Amino acid sequence: MPKWRNLFTILVFTGLFSIPLYGQNHTVTASNETVLPGASVTAAVTLDNDEGARGFSMGLAHTGGLVNLTAIEAGAVTAASNGGAGPDFEFTDVNPAGGPGGTYGVILSFGAPLDEIPVGSGNEIALFNYDCAPAAEPGSVETLDFSDALGSPPVATIISIVSGTTSASRIPIKVSGSVSVGTPAPSGLTCAISDPCAGNGSPAIGLGELSWTNGGTYDSIEVLANSSVVETLAGSATSTNYSPAGSSTVSFTVRGIRNVTTSADSNSCSLVFAPVPTPDVPTGVNCAVDQATGVTTVTWTNSAGVSSVTVTLDGVVQVTVGGGATSTDVTIGGPGSYQICVTGANQCGLPGGTACCTAVRDNFFIRNDMNQDGSSNIADPVAALNYLFGGGVLACLKSGDVND
Repeated sequence: MPKWRNLFTILVFTGLFSIPLYGQNHTVTASNETVLPGASVTAAVTLDNDEGARGFSMGLAHTGGLVNLTAIEAGAVTAASNGGAGPDFEFTDVNPAGGPGGTYGVILSFGAPLDEIPVGSGNEIALFNYDCAPAAEPGSVETLDFSDALGSPPVATIISIVSGTTSASRIPIKVSGSVSVGTPAPSGLTCAISDPCAGNGSPAIGLGELSWTNGGTYDSIEVLANSSVVETLAGSATSTNYSPAGSSTVSFTVRGIRNVTTSADSNSCSLVFAPVPTPDVPTGVNCAVDQATGVTTVTWTNSAGVSSVTVTLDGVVQVTVGGGATSTDVTIGGPGSYQICVTGANQCGLPGGTACCTAVRDNFFIRNDMNQDGSSNIADPVAALNYLFGGGVLACLKSGDVND
């Protein structure tokens, strides 16, 4: 191509062109990179050199359709030459004869002071930019091989040095690189406690629900809790449930696997797993007894977190009401003392503290209630007749005194 012919002329007239020689150790290395389908990636070419280098040329080939070379740029050391102005001459060809691949050549300086790449290792001399095909399959690999067969005329991979007053071209050791196609990561991970009353533990510490969006086609999906894999799902999964063994704060991520190639982790989200607290003791529990009927109005004030309230009479459940209730009626029996207790429960039905009041029904009677059933009816004269003529007993003689 024209630029290579121009460089050929420049090399001849500047005396930098010489027969390639083996000798001192020089190594050019193409980096190993990973790219996602449809994304771009840059592979670096570095030079290990034990002589200062005045220039270089190279060809870097790849085998086929996974990536497409879009540009070649000066590496960091090359770009820093001449006080940061860059090389005085460079040529690039991203579509050379014999491709696919690219060729790149540099002369650092045309005039004094002649700059050179200093002796060292890992000197970044070139950057090859690639686009990855959107349909590239994760796990696929494109090899980047140094080639002396790219271009017309072909461009050899050489390092130009000056030793004393003699110019020479060193043939470096060539170390191939690669571009591997990675697996896109899942995204949009969210997590929430879907059921605080379910999950592991006694009492239960809660059940978490995770959901996400898959970044591609996966063979399987791994769910990680605090950086450890806790579940492996089918590749099509986009949600799961999880509960740890005990109370804890858990940070979650997920990642996809395709062709034995694992994606990066998704974004993270965290959940706190712990039992729902039980309510405190209700306050202000009071019993107001209707002495005539035994109906007792019980009132109280709930603590925070109450979802339901159970009221018992001498240990026997009388009623369960909603968490917003602060009173109810309980009917006690005849004269005597009764214990009425109020207990609040949380949303999981776990009871909290209990508070009680004592309901006292006085020793009273209802006139004409001779059988002491709490009302006046036909059974009362039967009880009176049994007392008068049948040898029966009236529990309360005054109840039979209907006119005094």
